[in-house]
Amino acid sequence: DYPYAVDGLAVWSAIETWVDEYCRIYYPCDDVLRSDVELQAWWKEVREVGHGDIKDQPWWPKMTTSNVLVRSCATIIWIASALHAAVNFGQYSYAGYLPNRPTVSRRQMPEPGTKEYKEVETDPDLAFIRTITSQLQSIIGVSVIEVLSNHSSD
Repeated sequence: DYPYAVDGLAVWSAIETWVDEYCRIYYPCDDVLRSDVELQAWWKEVREVGHGDIKDQPWWPKMTTSNVLVRSCATIIWIASALHAAVNFGQYSYAGYLPNRPTVSRRQMPEPGTKEYKEVETDPDLAFIRTITSQLQSIIGVSVIEVLSNHSSD
């Protein structure tokens, strides 16, 4: 039983169907898509500016067919909507209790033989408290997680 996969596939299918129907209005054949200068410039910007660090990877599709456009747009919409919501809305129940997921660590892992290492061995709770975020940082972090985890009221 994996509801995210089942629900996610249904949402993905709906997004992909909508994108396909919409794109085919403007790109009834692949020749129209290939000759669209603005679309090609957008795809180049997505790859080279938006993902400049991986722009030369061989797996980037060429924007030459409607199927590639539909798949690319559906993926972007999926990530910005359903995937983002699935990742964000479930955070608070776990990360709202800061010791489960501290936002930063204020100390490095101690080296054996140091005073800090001895503290971890003798009083791990105190060592942990000294390592996790300060009270103010914790309040800010938990507040941000709470806001991200809530659905909008509109």
